[in-house]
Amino acid sequence: MTSGLAGGPGGLAVGVGAAVATDELERLAGALRSASAHCGEVVLRIPPLRTGESAGRDADLWQVQGAARTSAERLAALARSLHDAATLYESAEAATARALEAVAAQLAAAAGLLLSRLGVLLLPALVTAAGRAAALWGLVPPEQRQALGAAIGDGPLPAVLSEPAALEALRFALSLADDAALGAAGVPPALVAAIGETGLGAVGLDSAALAVVGLAALAGASGVDPVRIDRVGADLRRGGESRPVAPPTSLADRAGRIPEPAAPIVIERYVLADGSPHVEVFIAGTDAQAELGGDRPWDMASNVAIIAGEPASSVQAVRAALDAEGVTSTTSIVFTGYSQGGAIATVLAESGDYRTTGLLTVGAPSGDLPVRGDYPAIVIEHREDLVPVLSGIRRESTAVIVRGDGLRADEQTEGMLPAHDLERYRRTASAADSHDSAALRAAIDALPRPTGAGERTAWTATRIPRTGAD
Repeated sequence: MTSGLAGGPGGLAVGVGAAVATDELERLAGALRSASAHCGEVVLRIPPLRTGESAGRDADLWQVQGAARTSAERLAALARSLHDAATLYESAEAATARALEAVAAQLAAAAGLLLSRLGVLLLPALVTAAGRAAALWGLVPPEQRQALGAAIGDGPLPAVLSEPAALEALRFALSLADDAALGAAGVPPALVAAIGETGLGAVGLDSAALAVVGLAALAGASGVDPVRIDRVGADLRRGGESRPVAPPTSLADRAGRIPEPAAPIVIERYVLADGSPHVEVFIAGTDAQAELGGDRPWDMASNVAIIAGEPASSVQAVRAALDAEGVTSTTSIVFTGYSQGGAIATVLAESGDYRTTGLLTVGAPSGDLPVRGDYPAIVIEHREDLVPVLSGIRRESTAVIVRGDGLRADEQTEGMLPAHDLERYRRTASAADSHDSAALRAAIDALPRPTGAGERTAWTATRIPRTGAD
C-alpha cells in the first residue's frame, strides 16, 4: 500500500509510496495533538475553584478552564479526523490504482491478442526486411562496425528515458507486459485480469523474469549457479583483512559505504548499548563489466533471477558472507544496497531468516519486491533513473519512499544512465538526512545506533558454473 509524498528541500518528495500528501496531514495531526495536550495542561494548572460568596471572583478562571477544556477536546477531535482522512486517502488511492491497473491489464491482453494476429500476417515481410538489413550491415567494413557498436554502447540513452513522466509510463507498461503476453497466447482479456497481479497474482513481472531465467540457463548464462566467497586479503597464512570502523551516523554515511563490484560485500560488526551484537551489511550494485552468466555474479543474469524470485548467485554470496561472519537469526542487522545490491538487501531483509532492524536502498529495481517487515525501511530513487522503473509498479510496501532529482541543469553528465550514478545517490541521501518529513525522520531515528567502533571486512564472490552432470 502506498501513501503520500511531502515536498521539501532539494527537490525531494517523501512518503510511504505515492501521490497524496498524507505525510503532511499526519504532521498536522501531530501538531494538533500537541496543542490539545497543552490545553489539557492549562486545565490541570488552574487551582480548584471556590464556591459560595467568593465564587464571583473566580468567574474568569471558570471561563478560562472551560474554554481550555473545550479547545483540548476539539483539537483532539480534529487530529483524529485528519488521521482518519489520511487513512482514507491511502485506501482510496490504493483501490483506485488497482482498479485502473485491472482495466489496463484487460486492454493490454486485448492489444497482445490483436498484435499476435497481425504478427502472423506480417511475419513474411518482417523476415524479408531483416534479411536485407543483415545484408547491408555485412557490407559495412569490420572496423567501422566495431566503432559504431562501441559508440552505441558507451553513449547516453535517448533523452526520453530520463524524463520522469516517460519513465513512469514505462514502469506501468512493464507491469502490463505479462498481460499482453497472455493475450497474445489467446487467454481471454477478462481472465487475464482475474489471474494477473491485480487479481489472484498467479502471473506477473516475476513470471516473465522466470521465463527469461529459464531461456538464459538453456543458453548457458545462468544467474542462479553457486558461488565461492573469499575475504579480501585472505591467503594461506591469514584469514583476511579487517579494520576498525566508526558506526554509520546518517543515510549519506551508509550510502557512502556501499562498495564497488570488485569486492561487492562489506560487513561491519558492532555492539549495541545493551551488549547485543549488531551488523551493518553494504552491498554493491550491478557489475557493468561482468559477462552475462560468467564468474562475476553481480551481473544481469543475477538481476533477472532476483526479479524472478529465484536464488540469484549474488544473493547466495551475501548469505554465505553473513554466515562466515557468524550472523544468526538473532543478530540485529541493517541492510544497505545500491542498484542490484538494493534488490538483494530487500530480498534478505524480507526473507525471515534474519533479525532485520533496518533497510536502506538507493537506485534499486525493487518495486515488485514487497516490504512488510516491522523495521525502518527507506527507499531512495531518482525521478530520471531508468533502473528502479525496470521492476514495474511498486507493490505493497511499508517503506518510506524518497524521490529526488538526480540530474541538475548546470552539470555535465556522462555514461548511459547518469541519474543512476552512485555519487548522485549519495548526494540525494545527504539531502534526505536534512528533510523535515515526519515519516522519514521517524524511520531514520528508528535505525540502530551502535556504541563505539566496530570491525569491517570485505568479501569477493566468484560464480561456479554447474557442470553438465550437476
